[in-house]
Amino acid sequence: MLAALAGLIFLLVRSITRKKIKTTIAVLIWIGIVLWFFNSFFGFSTVRVGPEGIGLNYGILSPRNAVLPIDSEWKIENYLSGIRRNKRLFYIRIDSHQSMRLSGRQAQILEEIGAAIDSMKGLKPRVRESS
Repeated sequence: MLAALAGLIFLLVRSITRKKIKTTIAVLIWIGIVLWFFNSFFGFSTVRVGPEGIGLNYGILSPRNAVLPIDSEWKIENYLSGIRRNKRLFYIRIDSHQSMRLSGRQAQILEEIGAAIDSMKGLKPRVRESS
């Protein structure tokens, strides 16, 4: 992400110094796309579980990144998506934070995150909760 952003900033500076308005506008649009794509508004994308807490990462430049206490409650929930609402997606909710939605094949990752949280709490892993 940083390499893409650095390349676009280089192109922006180059287009400004050469006074190419169309290229400058195009590069600014691409910078917006890169920042939007890599700083997800759809939920956190990575989780770090350790004795210091549960680290949630929304994106490399996101101000929403957070570290929650290890005793935070978690729950795996499902969501129906698609035009006809026939595609089932899963996400994990940790306190008031929600992860990105994953398809059923990838839902096991969410269970492993919950098991890691419980193992850091000193509890036995819970059975998957679904609503």
